[in-house]
Amino acid sequence: MKSTTTTLLTALSALTVSPVALADFDGFFRFIGGNAIISGERLRLNNSIPWISPGVSHAPYNPADHYSRIYINDTTPNLLYVVPTNPHPPPVPGYYALSGTEGVPDAYRLVQTYRPDEEGSVNLYKEWKVKKACAKGGNKNETRSLLRYGNDLYGEWRWIAVREIGYTGAERWVPWWVKPSEANIGNLTAWDYDIADLELVAATGGVNSNAPGGVEEGN
Repeated sequence: MKSTTTTLLTALSALTVSPVALADFDGFFRFIGGNAIISGERLRLNNSIPWISPGVSHAPYNPADHYSRIYINDTTPNLLYVVPTNPHPPPVPGYYALSGTEGVPDAYRLVQTYRPDEEGSVNLYKEWKVKKACAKGGNKNETRSLLRYGNDLYGEWRWIAVREIGYTGAERWVPWWVKPSEANIGNLTAWDYDIADLELVAATGGVNSNAPGGVEEGN
């Protein structure tokens, strides 16, 4: 365990946030904060984990583990569409979603899914928001675009990065959207996690399935 409920709630007051409208945006989410392994790293997919869950693993990275790239359409700004990194995209669109299928109270795993409404699954994906944030008392011109979900009027929810070990033994840190409560304190106490956030950053290169991370960009 890395944190307590009190620590999580205290961290929520470090930023002031306000909504921002994004039109036809192509980019990635990356962790900010957390720990030295994940801070500043864009989310990737990793087939060694038995969930289609974007996350960050140790360097060196497998070039086949593509960055989890998303697209925001101005006609549906509350949906996060997955940008296919393979030459032939699937016949249905992919989405970023919050999965509650594991049944942890007030806690949802970030996943990439092509069947968000599949029977038996518990996915939230229609109320994404990107908000501008700046540190309280800091430079108002230094802002970040942070990912949020739903109408969190009292700022009770936040991102954490949970350490997981996949079936091949690979370690990865994956985002969870949580509201610390008495109902999930047992889970939070048992998990190895760090407080983090998810920042939206623009893509600087085109899709290329053969390039490292699935993106054709300069060094």
